[in-house]
Amino acid sequence: MTVLDKSAEVSAELEAVELANQLKHGDMPIAEAPGLVAPGDQCHFVAPVRFGRRRSDQYGHLVLTGWCLKFRGTLNVSVGWGEVAEVHRVGRDIVVSFEESRRLLRFSCASAGEAARGGAIAKHLASNARPHAVDAHAEYRASV
Repeated sequence: MTVLDKSAEVSAELEAVELANQLKHGDMPIAEAPGLVAPGDQCHFVAPVRFGRRRSDQYGHLVLTGWCLKFRGTLNVSVGWGEVAEVHRVGRDIVVSFEESRRLLRFSCASAGEAARGGAIAKHLASNARPHAVDAHAEYRASV
């Protein structure tokens, strides 16, 4: 990894942290969706991506709305946020895992910054779909 790559990665990480803080305070970005969005839903992120990890990957757009994650290309995929277990960013990739499944979706963005923005928004939307989920890392103490 070159110094420029490391610099871009650090910059992307800082951008993701700043965006996550804005999202916690209700400052949700609005984006123009490449197609129809269901009535009452709103688009928050759109980016051109490569979907998958093979030579036969699909090219299209990753669309994050309040209700679901969508991939629009030659293959269309739509997943409700309630089905998403976790969202991770690995470099320029956004990786989505599912509740009760080992299946993963991998979206490769054009830059680490774009992946950081999309990853932060996706994490926020997925966590809001499960408002009563228990934090596995939280400590609970009882006093009598």
